[in-house]
Amino acid sequence: MRRGAKLLGIVDTSHLGNVATATQRVEATEQGLTDQHRYSAEIEVQSSSTWLATCSCSPDSSIICRHTAALLYQWLANPLSFVSESAAHVASKPATTKRQVVGRSIGEQKTPLQAVDRPGQVSHIVKLRGPTPSANLLEILSQNGLSELRGIAREYDIVTTGLSKQQLAEAIAGALQQPEAVRRIAAGLEKPQRQLLATLTLAGGSMSDEDLRGLFERFSFGQPDKLQSILLSLQGKGLLLRTSLNSSPQQRIGLSGLLYDVGWYVPAEVQAVLRVSVPVTPFDVQQATDGHKGKAEPVKVQHIEAYSLLADLLLVGRALDGYRLEPDDEKDELSGGLRGANALASLRASSAIPHDGTTIIAAPGGFPSTALLERLQKAVPRTTQFLRFAVRLLRLADILHRDDTGKSYLRLLPNAARLLLGPINAEVARDLFELWLTHPGYEELFDLKEEGLQLRCRTTPLSHPILRPGELEAENSEARQILVALVAQAPLNQWISFPAFARFIYRLNPAFLQKRQRLFPSPHWWLEQEEGRPLQPTQMGDWMRAEGHYLARLLRGPLHWWGMSDLALTNDGRLLAFRLTPMSGLLMNGVEPDGRATDDDRRRETPGLEVLETGEMLVECRSAAWPLIELIEEFAEIAGVSGERLYYRLAPKSLAEALGRGQQPGDLLRLLRQIAQENDGHLSRLLAQLEHWTASYGRVRFYTGVSLMEVADSLVMRELAATTSVEEQIVQSITPTLMILKKQDTERIVEDLRRRSQGPLLHEEESM
Repeated sequence: MRRGAKLLGIVDTSHLGNVATATQRVEATEQGLTDQHRYSAEIEVQSSSTWLATCSCSPDSSIICRHTAALLYQWLANPLSFVSESAAHVASKPATTKRQVVGRSIGEQKTPLQAVDRPGQVSHIVKLRGPTPSANLLEILSQNGLSELRGIAREYDIVTTGLSKQQLAEAIAGALQQPEAVRRIAAGLEKPQRQLLATLTLAGGSMSDEDLRGLFERFSFGQPDKLQSILLSLQGKGLLLRTSLNSSPQQRIGLSGLLYDVGWYVPAEVQAVLRVSVPVTPFDVQQATDGHKGKAEPVKVQHIEAYSLLADLLLVGRALDGYRLEPDDEKDELSGGLRGANALASLRASSAIPHDGTTIIAAPGGFPSTALLERLQKAVPRTTQFLRFAVRLLRLADILHRDDTGKSYLRLLPNAARLLLGPINAEVARDLFELWLTHPGYEELFDLKEEGLQLRCRTTPLSHPILRPGELEAENSEARQILVALVAQAPLNQWISFPAFARFIYRLNPAFLQKRQRLFPSPHWWLEQEEGRPLQPTQMGDWMRAEGHYLARLLRGPLHWWGMSDLALTNDGRLLAFRLTPMSGLLMNGVEPDGRATDDDRRRETPGLEVLETGEMLVECRSAAWPLIELIEEFAEIAGVSGERLYYRLAPKSLAEALGRGQQPGDLLRLLRQIAQENDGHLSRLLAQLEHWTASYGRVRFYTGVSLMEVADSLVMRELAATTSVEEQIVQSITPTLMILKKQDTERIVEDLRRRSQGPLLHEEESM
C-alpha cells in the first residue's frame, strides 16, 4: 500500500523455510511460527538521502532491514501493485476470488463499501488530490518562523504572549479545525484571493510553483506580479502553506532526481470547511432552439432511468451465458484480457509499418471480438460502444467469467439476477462503479479513434515501444478519476453548458490526460489528428480536439449509462449540456436518492409478463419486476434473452427439482393469478397447467441391491431385534412389519434365525 510518500506492506518469508532457531522451535506455538514468517514493514522517503524505516522484526532499529529492502525492491519492480489506501480494498482483490466476493455480498455483506445513509462517505473514490505534502499540519506549521506564526495567530485572535514556537503551531492547528473560525477568515478575503484559494482547492489542494503560476495566468486573476502578494496574504492567514510536496507521478514512472518538490498546500481542514463547487454556466433547454441570428437548432434531450445499466448488464450476461469463445476471443484470453497491465505484446504486433521511430498503439487486451458483438447486438439492440463497455465491466467484476472447468465457454454467475436487480443492487452499483473508476486501462484513449484521432507512441531502434508496462493504463486511469472528481463537485439537477464546463477544465488542468508526459524530455505517447503532427494540450484548439472529446465521450458514455447524467444533444450528436441526476450523488458522494423504490412498492407494481403460445415466459428486465423474477427463477429454466426481456421456460423437470428442494409454489401461483385477471389467454392456460403439475407431484424412490424382509407382527419384530443384529442392517422401514435390509448381510441373519429354529420363508430374485 502507498500512503503519500510512505510505503507499507507485509513481507512473507514462509517460502524461505523455517528460520527459527532450535530453542524457538521448541518454545514457539503454532501461531507464533505463523507470525514469525510475516513482517510488517514501513518506509517513508523524506529526501534522496533521508528516510524513516520501521519493521516488526526489529521495532527499535533505525537501520533498513532485509524486509524493508524487499518492500523497496517490489516498489521499483512493480510500482502499480502499490495502491492508495482508499482503493486498497478494491485493487487488492485477486482475480480468482472475485466470484466468491460477489456471491458473498448477497447474504453476508449488506454494505460492501460503507453505510449508504451517510453523505460523502465514499467521496474518497472521486476526490481530486494534488501532490501529497511530506508532513502533517503541525509539522508544516512548525517549519515557519516565530514571527510568521505570531502573525497567523493574531488573525485567529490567539494570544501570543508567552507562547513558544511549538505552542503557537499547536494553537494555530487547533484554530484551523474550527469551521467557524476558518469561515470568518475566508469571508474577509479580497476577490482575487478568494478566487485563487477556491481554484487551488478544486485542483486538488496542492500545486507546485510552476503549475500555480500557469493556473493564475489561465484564469486571469490579475497581473503576474500580483501573484506573490496574493500568496503571501493567504499564507499569513494560515489558509495556504508552503511545504515539500510528494511528486507521485515522478516516483511512479521511476525517474531519477528528488522525490519532493516545494509547493503550496491548502490544509485539509480548510478544504473541508470551504466545500468549493465547480462554477457552471446554466443552460436553458427551453430556449436552446433559438440559435444565432434567428436560426433554430433543434435540441434532443436524453434521459435515463436509475439502475437501468444494471438491468442491461443482466441482459448482456444472459445473452452471452454459454457463448463459445471464438479463436479471436481465445487470443485475448491468452494475452491476459482485462487483468493484464502489460500491453507491449499488442503494441509490437502493430509495428509492421516502416520504422520511423513511432507506432500506432493497438487495441487493449480483452476487447470483445466482432463476432461476439454482432451476436450480442441481435439479442440486446444497443450501440457497439455500450456493448463493449458492458462486456468489459461484467468480465472485470467476474460476473461473466470463463467456464471453471477450463472449457471455452462464458458463464454467468447463478445469482447475477439477484445481484443486479435485487434489494442490494444499490450497493452492487457502487461496487461496480468503484471497480470501473479505479481499474487500469486505456479503453477511453483508444476509443478516440472514432473521433478521427490516432494514439501513437515512440519506439526504440528495434521497434519496441518505449512505454513502460502499465504506463499508459495508469495514466488513463488517473485522468478518468480526475474528471469524475471534478464532475462530482458540480451541482445536481441543473443543466450545465458543456462548452463552458470544458473551458473551465482546460483552465484548471489542461494536461490532465498527459500529466506524467511533461516529466519527459519528449512524451512517450500522444494523440494526433494528422500524421506527424501531435496535438498540443496547451493550445485550446488542439485541447478541444483531444481532451475535449475525451471529456464529452465520458459524459455521453459511461456517466450517462450509469444513470448519472442527462444529456442535451444536437441532431448530429454534439453535446450541448448535461445535468447530473441524483444517481450521481449515490455513486460519487454516497448520498442515496430520495424516493427509491422499496420491496413493497415493487410488489404493488404490475410487472411486465408475457406468456407465449408455447408456454414460455418473457419478463421485463428491471428492478421493479424482481419479486416476480425471483419466484420464476425458483421454478423455471433460464432460457436466455428475447426481445430485450428475460426468457424463461417452465417445464415439469424444473418444477419437480424446485419442489424437491422444498420450494412451495403458492406465492408464484398467487402472483400469476393476480396478473391473469388483467391478461387472459396464454397466461391462464399456463396457470392451469402449473396448478395441475403441482397437484400431480409425487416422489418415487427406487432401491437396488437390497433385500426385503416382512414379519408376522410387531411382537415378532421386537423379539428379532432383541436376539439378532437385524436392526443394524435396516436401510429403510416401510411399515412396522416391512423393512429393507442390506443385501450383503442377509445370509448372516438367515443363519441366525435357522439356529433358533425360526427359519424364514425365502423368495429368491430369480423365482419372482
